[in-house]
Amino acid sequence: MATRLHPAERREQILDATMRLVARDGFARVTLRDVAAEVGVVHGLIRHYFPTREQLVAEAFDAAVRTELAGDEEVAERVEPFEALADWLTTTPSDHYFVWMDAWSEAQRNPELLASLTHHHRDCEHRLARIIERLTESGLGASDDPAADAKMLTALVDGIAVQHHAIGLIDRAQADRVVYHAAEDRLGIRPGTLTRSRPTAARGQWVAAAAGGTAD
Repeated sequence: MATRLHPAERREQILDATMRLVARDGFARVTLRDVAAEVGVVHGLIRHYFPTREQLVAEAFDAAVRTELAGDEEVAERVEPFEALADWLTTTPSDHYFVWMDAWSEAQRNPELLASLTHHHRDCEHRLARIIERLTESGLGASDDPAADAKMLTALVDGIAVQHHAIGLIDRAQADRVVYHAAEDRLGIRPGTLTRSRPTAARGQWVAAAAGGTAD
């Protein structure tokens, strides 16, 4: 018999279990029955909180990313600008990127997940733009349009991540080097500054922890 929990605690437990399964098996393979088995409750209890699989996986992804972005606030606003930029651009663990890549694919079949993904993608761009603004305000870099620069660098990071994580065209060091050099060139930063600032990412650990994985 499942332990009786407050509804808010049970809901959080279900969302956490869902993300563990997503990180392990991918969005498309997760079912309500799988989640019920992971939590140790009857299938009907999952439906009580989340009537559809689509709603469940979308809310699980949303909750996980919100937790991550809450930690990223420290990076965006309080860490020194060079370190913050390097941290933001550094390649994160494979488990982390595979979930995001899978979410991009699954979102075409799940409007609720698409809405969450779109919101968080824009939020990430906004936070990166804020880091670029801080660089400019501190006289450490130059940008006439931080929002446009954030969009370009985000697109580059995402494309490089596919080449590194999904198909292995480049290794981690090459991935970071390409992105760092592009950011330094675009923002008027002395070459090599970002490599010296923070060569490993503090971001993106939530999926690896959920899946029991390790950084790549």
